[in-house]
Amino acid sequence: MVHRLKKLFRKNINFENNRLKDILIFLMFLGAILVKIFYFQFTTKLNRIPYFKFENTMMLVANLGMCIILLSIVILISNKKKSLGLLIFNLIFSFILFSDTVYYRYYYSALSVTTIYQIGFVGSLGDSILSLVKIKDLVYILDIPVIVFILFLFNRLFKENFFHRNNRESFLKRVFKTLVISMAGILLIFISFKNADTSTFSYDNNHIIKHGGIAYYHYYDIKEFTKNTIFRNRKMNNKELEEFEAYFNNRDIEDTNHRGISQGKNLIVIQVEALQEFVINARTPSGEEITPNLNALINESLYFDNIYYQTGGGNTSDAELLSNASMYPAKEGSAYFLYPTNTYNSIGNILKNKGYGTYASHANNPTFWNRSIMYNALGFDEFFSNEKFEINEYVGWGLGDKSFYKQTIDKINKEEPFYSFMISLSSHYPFNFKYFEEYKFDVGKYEGTFLGYYLKAANYADDAIGSLMDYLKEQGLYDNTLIVIYGDHQAVPKDNAEELMEFTGREYSEFQWIELQKVPLLIHDISIKDYQTISKTGGQIDILPTIGNLMGFDVPYALGKDLLNTNEGYAVLRNSNVITDVFTYISGENKVYNKETGEEMDIDLYEAKIKELQNHLYISDLVLKRDALKNKTE
Repeated sequence: MVHRLKKLFRKNINFENNRLKDILIFLMFLGAILVKIFYFQFTTKLNRIPYFKFENTMMLVANLGMCIILLSIVILISNKKKSLGLLIFNLIFSFILFSDTVYYRYYYSALSVTTIYQIGFVGSLGDSILSLVKIKDLVYILDIPVIVFILFLFNRLFKENFFHRNNRESFLKRVFKTLVISMAGILLIFISFKNADTSTFSYDNNHIIKHGGIAYYHYYDIKEFTKNTIFRNRKMNNKELEEFEAYFNNRDIEDTNHRGISQGKNLIVIQVEALQEFVINARTPSGEEITPNLNALINESLYFDNIYYQTGGGNTSDAELLSNASMYPAKEGSAYFLYPTNTYNSIGNILKNKGYGTYASHANNPTFWNRSIMYNALGFDEFFSNEKFEINEYVGWGLGDKSFYKQTIDKINKEEPFYSFMISLSSHYPFNFKYFEEYKFDVGKYEGTFLGYYLKAANYADDAIGSLMDYLKEQGLYDNTLIVIYGDHQAVPKDNAEELMEFTGREYSEFQWIELQKVPLLIHDISIKDYQTISKTGGQIDILPTIGNLMGFDVPYALGKDLLNTNEGYAVLRNSNVITDVFTYISGENKVYNKETGEEMDIDLYEAKIKELQNHLYISDLVLKRDALKNKTE
């Protein structure tokens, strides 16, 4: 059979006098990689059907250009082992795309150099990662055996080892060919970007991927990482200094409602793992109240029901930065890893200067998210990590929240005013821990499902908060403490959106999905008598200015707003989505929707406002990259 095929091919095609073999092999690898890229772009829903609408076509053109450039460089480098070089590149690129896919399902962003660089600081996420892998991801490796078989067949047909071929071309000739082919790739990228808005590339990675493709994104990311680390300039130039001063000089205090009502009191801030707003005042199908303790506390508190989480690649650590320093997360990776020695105008630093004892507590490894270093910059006198706790209750990832809260209070020096920042752990993704398999809470038809496990975890987290409130009263701390409780980030990944939509009685759309990306924010102090639910749009970045108002201190370099004294409600997300009391702008779609009805609106009417609010991301990035609070006058 092989002999007949060999005779047929040699009779019809003279492989010795043309380069058709090389072209076929090049196209084979190019096609295989493009299929995987196409899968990534659409399985993540960064690009949506119809597949070949204009923006998707331009994305594919950009990806085609990048792949042509990359493959031509691989051929140049591998020289006599072209096929082997291409196969190795295919394997490496496939692994990168697979990693991007899994990472995106949880963080809604592709991997970056910064993220990979800091992996050692975030601990083990094995269970979480495994739960995000889908059977359809086999597309990333299915082509490998097929390609190997085809190369083996070529080897038998033409008596030529395609993994080690003789090459009589001079080096200069090969370089020239690579440059010519690469120019074709560059032209394709230029055509694509000529039709795309690149102005948001600097602060929106998903926008880069959607319009420039995943291959270009990784090139852009490597370029920016190199520029911001190896060639990093910590000093602001005159233009940046002017922008910095103009931004903060124009942020006047609008009013002074509740000013200083909690002045001199203790402060407890509780960041609850994966607590989303949709469970508040909600019940399971069997009628069980999911968060009875929080619901009761809300009736005696200021409750904000329209707060969006604003985290990025740093996830929980981003929420900590947002609430403690009123700054947006880093564009990629975690600011806790990238900027742990910056100067921060944080709650801890402010209250320490006022004579408070400042404590951070989290029952996980002290190196997780680089907390042991970053907490010094945020002004914490002591950090209680898992090494400081007795593990007498094990739930999920470690010490149960009930014991965690009680032990934290016991460790604090209560002879002086204190600030205690507590980060809970028990309700951590993926929720299907043995503890919650046996946990007695009736979730009805959701028993054994992803959402069912989450509802159980949320109920336990609520029960732990109820126990903490009782213990604060027992210790005589409740009446003299300002208590702030909020959720850190999403609990339900997009792959489980169908369950969430059913539970909340919504029909899926990108607008409805974003509407559900809220976290509860509760502020309690017995001195506050006008308990109410406030629906002003805001984000976690607004927590510090709001606390500052209640405790009577100013935060001149906060990027957030005081939720009790603002006429304008808005939240800017790290992916450059903008949500206000009037409209929701979805960056990935470049569309504006009516906040109340979800109907699409004319984007031209709101473009100026969108750009104005997105500028907050630029200023925050400037503060982080230049350490501006320290170096602004240097």
